[in-house]
Amino acid sequence: MSAPRRLAAQVAGSAGAQVWLAFLGIFTTPYILRGLGAAAYGIFALVSVVSAHLSNLELGFGQATVRYLARARAAGDRPGEQAILDTSLAVFLAGGIVAGSVLFSAATFLATSFFHVPAGLQPAAVTAFHLGAVILFASFLSSFFSATLQALGRFDWLNGSRTVFGTAASGGAVATVALGGGLPEVLAVQTAVSLVSCVVLGAAVVHLRGAGLRPRVERGALKEMAAFGLVLFLAGIAYQWMVNGPPVVLAARVSTAEIPSFSIPHTILQKLAMLVAAASVVFFPFASAASTGRDRTLLAAVFRSHLRLTVLVMGPIAAYLAVYARPLLSAWVSPAFAETAAPCLQILALAALVLSVSGPPADVARALGRPRWVLVYTTSVAVLGVGLSLLLVDSYRTFGVALAVLLSLALATAPLLVLVAGRLLALGPAALARSLARPLAAVAAAALAWLALAPALHSVLAVLVAGAVVTAGYAAATAAWVLERRERESLRAVLPLP
Repeated sequence: MSAPRRLAAQVAGSAGAQVWLAFLGIFTTPYILRGLGAAAYGIFALVSVVSAHLSNLELGFGQATVRYLARARAAGDRPGEQAILDTSLAVFLAGGIVAGSVLFSAATFLATSFFHVPAGLQPAAVTAFHLGAVILFASFLSSFFSATLQALGRFDWLNGSRTVFGTAASGGAVATVALGGGLPEVLAVQTAVSLVSCVVLGAAVVHLRGAGLRPRVERGALKEMAAFGLVLFLAGIAYQWMVNGPPVVLAARVSTAEIPSFSIPHTILQKLAMLVAAASVVFFPFASAASTGRDRTLLAAVFRSHLRLTVLVMGPIAAYLAVYARPLLSAWVSPAFAETAAPCLQILALAALVLSVSGPPADVARALGRPRWVLVYTTSVAVLGVGLSLLLVDSYRTFGVALAVLLSLALATAPLLVLVAGRLLALGPAALARSLARPLAAVAAAALAWLALAPALHSVLAVLVAGAVVTAGYAAATAAWVLERRERESLRAVLPLP
């Protein structure tokens, strides 16, 4: 199978797993929200936000592991592979211990002083943060094993484990709520799932490589990976503030009861970002291996198609959510919830589209040894997002913070895209514009169709039917007139295209 076709097949498998987990989260979230209550669900969301920030203590070694392990495999350097893996495991293990200890120690402060948690929920919040610390430690090791599988090209194991354990985590939370469990019980179930996932992934890596692992620092590997990883560590911190900085500002300024009207649309943003990451999981190791050669013709072609397909997939999703946010949220949660959450979802759906466009150029920049470009991008978005959130939150509450997310992304993504395409892949602004013209026109046509139908649709069933009908027409038109011959041939490996 040719490289583009192999990549298309791997992306399809990764995307399938992410789509399943996204839909699972969408369908289980309202049940968990109603079962826990708005305030307790807000605490549940805050555990994830704090854990996400502490996850940066992996020091950028996740992406460094993928890049250097993929390069070592491409060069046939087996001893180099072992040195990279042992060194990376040592760093992940140390980072997990430190991050978990910090969260565990800070639990009482976070629950009673930093966040606005109602007094009656503070003991449950402390327990939730304690359990979150254990989950955080397990996630560090799972991230190491996942990065290894990614670099090895074993997406069957990677996607399979994510599907199984992601399903178990969501299903376990729903079952716990159904049996009368509260916030601590839900986190306890998710802790158990995280620990089992960590053990299974570790066993898979050892089995697939036919060699053991031990946390051992090899100086040469550490020096090379640390130089690359340090920049990504800073970029990771900036990324967390880019994505979660505005929610932290919101949490510090409003009560936990207000948070769900932003956090649930924000969760949808993160689910959509995970869908984009399904392509990056495959594209980044490919680009890293390609960086060992001087000819970037194939890389530029794959990047161009990656960008076009990202717009073609994410564009209609964002447009549909923006047009029909209110009826969808009314049916999903409640009409009262939709009144406050729909404006946030409309804005954050558009933000998801802009964020998705940043994925392909960021992957290329990292793979070709320009991680500082990603650092500048994420830092710019983070500073703009937090600054605009502080400016808008008091007057516009949750909507103002959502708007801050969109504006910060929009102001920084276009320069990153143009810079990477032009400087690293010899694709000038005119060539880039020509590549995106038809995909953007197709997305605009789908959005206009949904807007035209919206006044006549009075039920969620009608909204879903309109979505299916327009999407079918959009897919057929895209396959016939928008996809290029190379893209169509690659996608035939995984999709029933004419």
